Amino acid sequence: MKKRDIGWLFAGTLLGVAGTCAWKHKGEKQSRKNVAKYLDLFRIMNQYVVTKQHHKELADYFEEKGYERIAVYGMSHLGQRLIDDLKDSRTQVVYGVDRRADRLTYSLPIYDPSEDLPEVDAIVVTAYDFDEIAEALAEKMDCEILRFSDILFDV
Repeated sequence: MKKRDIGWLFAGTLLGVAGTCAWKHKGEKQSRKNVAKYLDLFRIMNQYVVTKQHHKELADYFEEKGYERIAVYGMSHLGQRLIDDLKDSRTQVVYGVDRRADRLTYSLPIYDPSEDLPEVDAIVVTAYDFDEIAEALAEKMDCEILRFSDILFDV
């Protein structure tokens, strides 16, 4: 399968998921929130594909900023792709953070956001509610808190 075909397949899948979520959830307000969330996810993943198509590496961003040890907040699809992308780079993903930490298994430690978190140079938030998450992290961490989508558009 060609790279561009994978992008279209992915885009179609995300739009289908967004539509299904909107249809399944009762309540117009919740449906709108879910549609907005999945549309945002689609835009981020689309930009991720564009970044890759232009042969740009996320590792370069972290190296240029001097981030050697980072954590990833949000261990769903975006977080896992970021970790995989940085696997063979000089930027070490030390741990993940997720509200579902007790139910997840991964190749690195995963902490609940309420736990004490080890020191890192930056935390990359891949989850949807960035402002709320960043505010809570800023109260307990002395490091940069970065929005994943901002990184993609800055690479």
